[in-house]
Amino acid sequence: MMPSAHIGASIVATYAIEGCLLNQEVTPATIGLAAVAGLLPDLDGLIVAAIDQDEGVGVDKKLRHHEFPTHTPLFYLFFTIAIWLITTPETALLCGTVVFLHLLLDSWGTDDGIMWFWPWSDRQLALFPTDLHSDGAFGVEFYRRHLRCWRVMIPEVTLFLGGLIVTAHAFGFA
Repeated sequence: MMPSAHIGASIVATYAIEGCLLNQEVTPATIGLAAVAGLLPDLDGLIVAAIDQDEGVGVDKKLRHHEFPTHTPLFYLFFTIAIWLITTPETALLCGTVVFLHLLLDSWGTDDGIMWFWPWSDRQLALFPTDLHSDGAFGVEFYRRHLRCWRVMIPEVTLFLGGLIVTAHAFGFA
């Protein structure tokens, strides 16, 4: 998924948890926390891009960040426990939920998925594997294929719009 879908999904999940489960008001600060936490797993992409750049790999190659332990459920289980130990259980619930949602979305309609069973297995699993990198499609061409695939496009747009609606509501625009 693209960052817009990850952010949208995180905001919608936070709205559901805060508003429905915890019976608390969803504030702009909570929306901001959700957006940031929902993108945390992709920070490893910056590290991979730096490594690949050092190795002389350009934008014509696949971003390999799903191959790192920092993109696994076990890593974020420990992350969630750490958040719980230093903040509140509610904050840990929100952060843990949105990062696990991120990992689930990274397995939706991608060609690689993530390593769900790391460290016991390095095998990456995807829910609906779709080889969007075939014929050397990377960068802009990859994202064109990504958004033209209905199994990807519909959730991408739905999550993005859902996040916009919840954000507008939280900020008092709706």
